[in-house]
Amino acid sequence: MLDVLKVRIYPNKEQEISLAKSFGCSRFVWNFYLNKTNTQYQETGKGMTYCQMAKDLTQLKKLSDYEWLQEPTAAVLQQSLKNLETAFKNFFLKRTGFPKFKSKHSKQSIRFPESCSIKEGSLKLPKLGLVKVSLSKTVNSKIKSVTVSKTSTDKYFAAILFETDKLATKKQGKISGIDLGLNSLVTVFDGETCYKVDPIKPTRKYAKRLRVRQKSLSRKVKGSNNRRKAIKVVAKVHEKISNTRQDFLHKLSRKLVDDNQVIVTENLCVKGLARTKLAKSIHDAGFGMLLNFISYKLEREEGNFIQVDRFFPSTKLCSCCGHKNDLLNLSIREWICPGCQTTHDRDENASRNLRAEGIRILSTNTVGHTEIQACGEAVRLVGTCTKKRVSEKQESPATLRDSISGGVSIF
Repeated sequence: MLDVLKVRIYPNKEQEISLAKSFGCSRFVWNFYLNKTNTQYQETGKGMTYCQMAKDLTQLKKLSDYEWLQEPTAAVLQQSLKNLETAFKNFFLKRTGFPKFKSKHSKQSIRFPESCSIKEGSLKLPKLGLVKVSLSKTVNSKIKSVTVSKTSTDKYFAAILFETDKLATKKQGKISGIDLGLNSLVTVFDGETCYKVDPIKPTRKYAKRLRVRQKSLSRKVKGSNNRRKAIKVVAKVHEKISNTRQDFLHKLSRKLVDDNQVIVTENLCVKGLARTKLAKSIHDAGFGMLLNFISYKLEREEGNFIQVDRFFPSTKLCSCCGHKNDLLNLSIREWICPGCQTTHDRDENASRNLRAEGIRILSTNTVGHTEIQACGEAVRLVGTCTKKRVSEKQESPATLRDSISGGVSIF
């Protein structure tokens, strides 16, 4: 079993220079062979494989104009070629877009695929030696690889991929239905109680600070040192927003996973929602990030994560009698069922219906699909239950759980 630990590292001046050279060489190799592969494909109709690119790189480093490629460790440059080949595979399998050229002004990263270890509380990397690191937990097993990255605010991080013998225990807990929204980020119903968690809205919280920094940046002359400093100041505000959102979602997902054995949510089309007039609020809430956190944390603890089909009318169905209210719109937050005269809170009713649908899916061992349509009989369900596209990643420690594992006790 593989696990990942992301930590912050503090290289000294010499190590920073060495990392900068490695970042630059890795970026050059990616861009050089991306361009060469494109040119060869236009001329012959065939691209370059990893073996062809690695063989050509060996000859390239022998030329006098490219001797500087010998400064970083060879494994880093070879890993860059492997990443490029993987990017092309994902493109041809229609998992992602066409590979793009890398820029030195964006986030930089390299991977050390071998010869990495932890000694004396420091991280030992090839040609860098011992690098000061802030470890949140001990890593006593074999390290498979280390990915070193540098943010736009000049902070260095290392993602350590290592083997672990820790076996997940069978998780015991409740079955909860979770409805996502903007007024209440999550509405959770566990069969007995229902509670809501409000979003923190970090983008709006730091909007004034960001506006002041961006105004200052706009007054700086392009290419000047003051502009470069102002860019870093703006980047720190964006980093603050990102860190605040991730910290909140990590804590929320951890609480939900600790309290529940099965979590049922709706399979939202986040990309589609992000194209509406609520795009800013959708991105600020981080729906996709929250679902991703819940998914992999539940998988590590052998829980079940169920996503009900997005066309299931969780909001319009009465959780008591099953009556469907087609007249319900987004402006109505509470409604009375015409069939049983029950007063419903919109979000709470949706979470109850999602939980009931999740139990039905578990009991029948079917996929999260229902024949009941959310928007009337004219809605087509073609293509709504296709498998989620996941990019191939080398030695990925965990994957999203879209299928339902058997053998889970629900009663």
